Amino acid sequence: MTLKLTRRFINQLFIRRFVSNDSSVTTIDPNKELTTKKPSEISTPKRAFTLINPQTAHQIRRIDDAPVDNEIDFIRHRLTEKRVKNIPIETDILIIGGAIQGSAIAFFLKQRAPDLKVTVIERDWNYTTSSTVLSAGGLRQQFALEENIQMSVYGAEFLKHIRDHLSILDNDPVPVTFHHNGYLLCGSEKSVKLFEENYKTQTSLGAKLKLLTPIMLKKQCPWLNTDGIAIGCFGVQNEGWLDPWAFLTAFRQKALSLGVLYLNAELVGFDKAKRIWADGTIENQLDKALILSAEDNRIYPMDAAFVINAAGPWAGEVAKMAGIGVSGEYPVALPVEPR
Repeated sequence: MTLKLTRRFINQLFIRRFVSNDSSVTTIDPNKELTTKKPSEISTPKRAFTLINPQTAHQIRRIDDAPVDNEIDFIRHRLTEKRVKNIPIETDILIIGGAIQGSAIAFFLKQRAPDLKVTVIERDWNYTTSSTVLSAGGLRQQFALEENIQMSVYGAEFLKHIRDHLSILDNDPVPVTFHHNGYLLCGSEKSVKLFEENYKTQTSLGAKLKLLTPIMLKKQCPWLNTDGIAIGCFGVQNEGWLDPWAFLTAFRQKALSLGVLYLNAELVGFDKAKRIWADGTIENQLDKALILSAEDNRIYPMDAAFVINAAGPWAGEVAKMAGIGVSGEYPVALPVEPR
């Protein structure tokens, strides 16, 4: 079941809710809309984990599905509504996705601003389909973009001092079992200039690399067929691979110890409010994130000062829920999609 298919079910569900003549159902607010995709716009779904079961999708209800006559009634209801334990009404930072990216972001935020309320939602509670645990866990510094090189250099230093960063009290963090073994990149005659330019950039930023001629390559790797190879670049230090599951666990445990709240839940959309400026311009702004809880199969609106998209390969779909890449003010889509 994919997120695209999930949004189809949610769209149908909300249509049924909003067009119902049942007096017990809240009337739709004309100043708000749920950013979901029409069923006709859905392409062939890709496999992914989701909390929504098509057989029970019709049972999903929003926590604030209650008749209100005025704003005071709405506020009173919000203050007295029965919510699943630990699901807050609001948070400072809401992070969508609790794998390595989301957990690392949560850790660094709480480390620098301990008083921040940080909430992470993750739909795949066991991370069985997470890109993090399905990856090889490789660390290399041989990139052309400076930002990527700097992140990799910092990552190597972080691993060297992982006890200082991720240990809880006097306990050692989960062993990530980092294997030091450099990456070897090879190129043809046409790539020599590019390799040399990248090497200068990489080493100037702290990467420990070594350029190799075909003779040097043959000497270092006797099993390697060097036909057609004119140059090679080998990571002498700070490259290798680690256990991605252990690394994720270490980050998650540390984030939890700092007060980060993790929820087994899924983002299914946003409420949007229309703002009219003095010049008559109408702007749609995100009002609340709509969170589907795995515990009770209900949708909870959640206020957040900032929403961070750390959904990995599904980041593009999350961006579309926020109206990015759909139309209007933000027509350019986030160029991330699952394979």
